[in-house]
Amino acid sequence: MNNIQIRKMTYDDIPLICKADNDESEDNIQYLKNNLNNQDNNKCSAIVALYNNQMAGYVFLYYECKWGGLKNQGLPSVVDLIVFEPFRKNGIASAIMDYAEKEAANYNSRIYLDVCLNSEYGPAQCFYIKRGYVPDGAGVYYEQEVLGLNSPCKNDDELTLCLVKEL
Repeated sequence: MNNIQIRKMTYDDIPLICKADNDESEDNIQYLKNNLNNQDNNKCSAIVALYNNQMAGYVFLYYECKWGGLKNQGLPSVVDLIVFEPFRKNGIASAIMDYAEKEAANYNSRIYLDVCLNSEYGPAQCFYIKRGYVPDGAGVYYEQEVLGLNSPCKNDDELTLCLVKEL
């Protein structure tokens, strides 16, 4: 773990993140800037991980999240945990989540996140369950709303399960 440094994201990190993510598009730059603006306005923490001084990943912790399965309930939420491919399997996701959960505990005794259900997110699903996250009991969500019985949906990034953890 000595190789991992976790800290708050700054605007100077944006080019490093974009390069590490191989996405230097204006959309990605704007997405990161928007989250940093929210950090400046005390709505979230933008957290980065460095591994051997290289940009390795990031996450956003929203203190009172306005979207996802438990939106608008005053709960902190983990949004977009990303560890870049070359840095996976080094404990970086765990280090980021440890930091985010510790900070979230200052706002509430529970934290939540939404994880996509398609196979690309299988490793993330297992990771969160191993960390003690459990389903919220509402079932599957599609486009942030509970998906009714026999309702049609697509297996895309909008099909999610909301997971909650007691801190």
